[in-house]
Amino acid sequence: MKYVLVALLSASLFLGGCAANNADKGAESQTENSTTTEKPETKSEQKENTSVVDSPQAPDDSSLTEVGQSYQDADGSIKLKAVSDYNEKTEIGDVELTISDVKVMKYEPSPDLIDFFHGYSTDEEKFNYVKVRVDVKNTSDKTVNFAPVSLLETSDGEKKGYDDDFYLESLYGDFAPGEERIGQLGFVLNETDVENLKSITIHTSNVFDEQKETLTNSKEITIPF
Repeated sequence: MKYVLVALLSASLFLGGCAANNADKGAESQTENSTTTEKPETKSEQKENTSVVDSPQAPDDSSLTEVGQSYQDADGSIKLKAVSDYNEKTEIGDVELTISDVKVMKYEPSPDLIDFFHGYSTDEEKFNYVKVRVDVKNTSDKTVNFAPVSLLETSDGEKKGYDDDFYLESLYGDFAPGEERIGQLGFVLNETDVENLKSITIHTSNVFDEQKETLTNSKEITIPF
């Protein structure tokens, strides 16, 4: 009888060990699979990785690369009227300013945005605007005050000040030591013939210190189309 009990006990221990071993292997396999399988990025995550946030005031124009192309989303519809291949860095004292992705577009905003543009356009239901991407970096160890666009002037003579920017991405003001901001600025063009636009000229502000004293004078940057 003792022999039978010992045999049964040994068999149950053996089977239990096999089951535990198989369970461990299954867990290992699941862990392996979970660490090697990458979750695909969502559209919002992909947009975050581009460093430029989609503006709530205008459609995403990143897909527009050739004149005549159109795009529409919840903000309205845009059509590319002119594009420049300008992409250059300018040093204004301790500030590095890179300007790129300059486009002129015809815009028909969605009904909920029409009132927003009442103060920017003479026809808020349909108008042209120029968009500029900027990368502003304070390379110094001190806080500086700077505006990448103090004045924008088209080859037709239309002028826009920094307060005419409707993208509102906080690209002006104080920059902490080493701070970098990347974003977009948009200016409605009420008087410019965009079909024959030759260039825009951007006047930066001076670079100021915290006491609003000038450190470096402004620069003028001409961008051809």
